[in-house]
Amino acid sequence: MILDVAGTEHFHMMDWWYNLFGPLTWLFMVLGMVIYIVTGLIIGYYVHKDAVRRNIVNSEVWLIITLIFNIVGFALYLLVRGNYKGNVNQAKLKENSNEK
Repeated sequence: MILDVAGTEHFHMMDWWYNLFGPLTWLFMVLGMVIYIVTGLIIGYYVHKDAVRRNIVNSEVWLIITLIFNIVGFALYLLVRGNYKGNVNQAKLKENSNEK
């Protein structure tokens, strides 16, 4: 009886979603997820490598932040990494004193 209100027997309330994107919906969803994950891995690799090069103590935390938040985490890292300049200068001083 309820189905008669919709006018057909095969009506489903989410039919508009399928008609909106068509049969390639799942392909676009999977492709978007893969792009998001690959972008996160690339950004995470760069951030971790840069943090280790700058002798930032919590480089693993930045790796996790960028893996979770992706581009937003990367932007946050770029804003905050300037606060760690003291560690970079101390590391350079140690390297210079070891060379002499």
